[in-house]
Amino acid sequence: MKFLLDGKLIFSKEIDEEAKEEIKMFLEGEAKELLKKGVPKGKEGAKIVDYKVEGNKLLLTIESGRYARAHDSILRLKKALSQLLGKKYRIGVRKVEIDLYKVEIETDREIDIKIPECEVISEKDKVVLIFKDLSESDIRRNVIDRAVKLILSELEKEEDLTKKVCKIPPGTIVREYKAKRKITFDEDVTDVAERLGWIKKFPGRGQWFYAPPMASLFRAFEDLIVEKIKKIGFVEALFPKLIPLEIMYKMRYLEGLPEGMFYVCPPKREPELFEEFVKEMMIKKEIPIEKLKSLLRNPSYVLAPAQCEPFYQFLEGELIDVDKPIMFFDRSGWTYRWEGGGARGLDRVNEFLRVECVWAGSPEVVEEIRDKTLKVAEELAEELDLEYWVEVGDDPFYLEGRKKEERNIEFPEVPKYEMRLYLPYIKDERKGVAVTSANVHGTHFVEGFKIKDYKNRKVWTGCTGYGITRWVVGFLAQYGFNFDDWPEKVKKRIGKLPEVPKLVSWP
Repeated sequence: MKFLLDGKLIFSKEIDEEAKEEIKMFLEGEAKELLKKGVPKGKEGAKIVDYKVEGNKLLLTIESGRYARAHDSILRLKKALSQLLGKKYRIGVRKVEIDLYKVEIETDREIDIKIPECEVISEKDKVVLIFKDLSESDIRRNVIDRAVKLILSELEKEEDLTKKVCKIPPGTIVREYKAKRKITFDEDVTDVAERLGWIKKFPGRGQWFYAPPMASLFRAFEDLIVEKIKKIGFVEALFPKLIPLEIMYKMRYLEGLPEGMFYVCPPKREPELFEEFVKEMMIKKEIPIEKLKSLLRNPSYVLAPAQCEPFYQFLEGELIDVDKPIMFFDRSGWTYRWEGGGARGLDRVNEFLRVECVWAGSPEVVEEIRDKTLKVAEELAEELDLEYWVEVGDDPFYLEGRKKEERNIEFPEVPKYEMRLYLPYIKDERKGVAVTSANVHGTHFVEGFKIKDYKNRKVWTGCTGYGITRWVVGFLAQYGFNFDDWPEKVKKRIGKLPEVPKLVSWP
């Protein structure tokens, strides 16, 4: 790194000839050692490239490497000159001003980043930061150091594995469908559903109570999807939702998104200790959390964040025949992901319903099946005249957050396609909610779970998730809540829409 500063020290009064000589002697003598102070042996400190006294100002050009950085050095000079001139000439240093400050960081990477209070120029062999009109306060607030730290952090980032693997840029739209009818409803689905009593906020973050009208719509979409996936060869299985940590480790999910799961801690089977917990709770009239923590074992499980996890364990160490692909689907319960502060409305929740398809076979067949499962979603949307688009996904769950792959893994050219339904109530830009995620994993899980073909042929796996919760959000966003306005295909599945239970105080 290289730091170059053009700035000045402003004194309390004009500098006479005698004081000028004192400053010259200091800058050409003692200051040189001062600017090397704290610099590791063999490394260069800062140096004064040029200086000039004009009236009550000392104009300075300072150059440095990463040690005794130029902006720190000017503060050192201010302190030393204040002591030198104050005692003898009654001259103080009122302030420090930096007119121009350049930081050059050598790199072979080009980056695109904006940083407040400075201009960032990314060149072929370096990144240049340019600051103008900085005050002493800016220096002491570490404006420069924080900017440099941000750039270094960005340069040290490894490119996501998804971008390295994917042959088509993530975000590329490959297909889209425009609704043939005029979409007139444009209200926020969550707001209307809550107002009508179709949903009720649950105390847990990212959770809702779904009343009978909403539940019936969930089941209608689930049935419509299941009917279609059965036709292309999927058979139903029931997958566990409490997943041992060792399975998540083998999936490499713990590497990519460890902060996105709910961890489960089994309790100690010691009734007498729990009696103490109960007594303390009764006396204090609150839950003694610290006491409860002491009664729990270490985390041993997670609540299923992807829903397909048991499939790979089911095949672990087994021999399969790729000529007879294994095709299961599961719709037996909730999927859980910790969205933290990102949980909002019905389209981004911590607990949601999905129909999950998982399969294994030869690479060619696995990709064919993925295309069929995606076609299922497209056909359903077009039958219901729902506006949608399909794009190349930027976050395949098995690669999400990961930076490298040291194993000799085969990946597909496109790991993930994502289908989105249009949300008219988001006015500023054309937004959609992701309702279907169609993934091919290559040999990622085959390698992790030692799945083999009995003739030693290549085995790949794939999965497609149909987010029932989001399908309903996208449907209501485009059709509204009037049952009579809905397509016959949906109304026929529901029959008679259940009523909202009438309480005195709700909805």
